[in-house]
Amino acid sequence: MMSTFDYGNARLRARFPNLLMKEMLEEMTRTDNLDGFLSLLIKSSYKSSIEKALTYSSGIQIVHTIIELETEKFFKDYQNFYTDSAWEQIGLIFSHNDLQNIHTAVRGILGGVPHREIQELLNRSGMIPMQTLQELSRSRNFNDLISKMTAFHLPYTDVLLKNQKNLQTMQGAQIELLLEKEFYENVLNVKRHILNHSALLKEYFDMNADLENIICTLRIVKNPDMITRNELSLKECFLNAGTFNRTLFLSTVNEKEIEKAIGHFKGSIYFPSLQEGLQAYKQTGLLMEFEERLRKQLLEWASRYPFKDPIDIGVPIGYMVRKQNEMQNLWWIAKGIQLGFDSADIIEHLEILQ
Repeated sequence: MMSTFDYGNARLRARFPNLLMKEMLEEMTRTDNLDGFLSLLIKSSYKSSIEKALTYSSGIQIVHTIIELETEKFFKDYQNFYTDSAWEQIGLIFSHNDLQNIHTAVRGILGGVPHREIQELLNRSGMIPMQTLQELSRSRNFNDLISKMTAFHLPYTDVLLKNQKNLQTMQGAQIELLLEKEFYENVLNVKRHILNHSALLKEYFDMNADLENIICTLRIVKNPDMITRNELSLKECFLNAGTFNRTLFLSTVNEKEIEKAIGHFKGSIYFPSLQEGLQAYKQTGLLMEFEERLRKQLLEWASRYPFKDPIDIGVPIGYMVRKQNEMQNLWWIAKGIQLGFDSADIIEHLEILQ
């Protein structure tokens, strides 16, 4: 009897060779303008989306439209390829991506960020249609955003409504934690039975939770007064999820220096990335150095899932991660060309998965 992953995995395996190679991406960075970029890209699997986008878009908007079309096609393909328990498992990943998009929209609207900039930061793989997310990005204020989310019956609306008064004074990281808690402690808990089908899926979400908790720990070590200033409960600052016991984070936040805090994670799979981030942090003083390296580690790890689990959810997760990463790279290349960046500068900021 065929598993519910067999058909979809066979279709996706056939698409892996069509993913753009590093050499192709780098060649695109050397084009003189967006027309040159598109003339190379049209030789790839993006051909039909480019031809359609050219009929009603122009300039950098063409690339935005191409990615939007590819995202729609990507989601529909997954819906068609997978059914029953397989789709239930994959749906959790799309749902988590929705969380990230809602966070981007909320943070952008509260911060008065132009809608175009919000749209550029949106995740390319979620259940919420891109057109709906674009409509959210055009909200006049937070109340308008909530009204639209209610009208569209979007997830996470209730938790935002419950915290509406506090959101205006919350930092972006606090809003993200609020949404992540809703996902891990409510959405994921209700569907805990789905995780029982796959140790790999549980690992994927555990690693996401680990990343959030580690970064939260480093934020507190760097700015310990954020707890008292925002009247936060230290225990409530961490997700009750992941591979670490929360006592580790509660002890680590007592450190006065970032370097000593990182020492608490020695022996974990995250320690090499944290060490690498520390070297960059010493130069810039930005916690983003750690976040970027941990996120890249998670992407690299998940991108190898097809080899680790070739007959079940490993293939759809791996392909999703690689396709999403590819579209992000294409957007960055197009934006870099539009802004007149040198090829070397664009290549430096590409995220190439091995």
